[in-house]
Amino acid sequence: MNLYSHADWRRFREDVIKLDGGCCTRCRRGPNEDAVLQVHHKAYVRGRAPWQYPYTECETLCKGCHAAEHGIIMPQTGWELFGSDDLGDLVGSCELCGTELRYVYAIAHPQWSALAVGTDCCDKLTGNTIASEYHENYLKMCDKRKRFVDSPKWKSDLRGGFYIKRDGINIKIRLLDGVYRISLDEANGKIDYKSVLDAKISAFRLIDSGDAAIYLEDRRLRKNLRKIDGNK
Repeated sequence: MNLYSHADWRRFREDVIKLDGGCCTRCRRGPNEDAVLQVHHKAYVRGRAPWQYPYTECETLCKGCHAAEHGIIMPQTGWELFGSDDLGDLVGSCELCGTELRYVYAIAHPQWSALAVGTDCCDKLTGNTIASEYHENYLKMCDKRKRFVDSPKWKSDLRGGFYIKRDGINIKIRLLDGVYRISLDEANGKIDYKSVLDAKISAFRLIDSGDAAIYLEDRRLRKNLRKIDGNK
């Protein structure tokens, strides 16, 4: 006998649907919107009849949301963003809508394989604006970095280097034996850069992130401690 034809199941099913307000708990559609309602068991116990579950272990889903829950069709909710990438040009495509992409967002779902999608599809599937906000902030950061490297406040020295003062920190880009190095106040860096642009980009990152200020403050504190120890 098909247990889902049993009278006890029909009664149990009606109770669950009634307790859930007569509509799908995911999309909120009901029979008035032509939704076919079904009862989904959140977990199954071997040997237990489908009506022998607490109401809290079941939920009302429309046919589409029920299929998505079991991985039959792609779910439209419950996705999470776990990564992003800038491809540098329109060389990617959204795996949901096919739009050409430069900025790609990786999303995952417990009942579905991961997808690489664009900003709009990411916002739609995750149910938030994290991707669009990230994209907006990323573009602002890129513009800020461009203004930094193009700033007319950069001055050149007689040795082929450049210098500028930013956020109270004296930044110098020194040319040494064909490569460039960064100096922050009195701290001389040891990393070689092949071009002035590379050095400026690295200097921007250090200043913008706050890493430069933290490093220089720690350096000053250690220097003062050595002076104090030396005067004892």
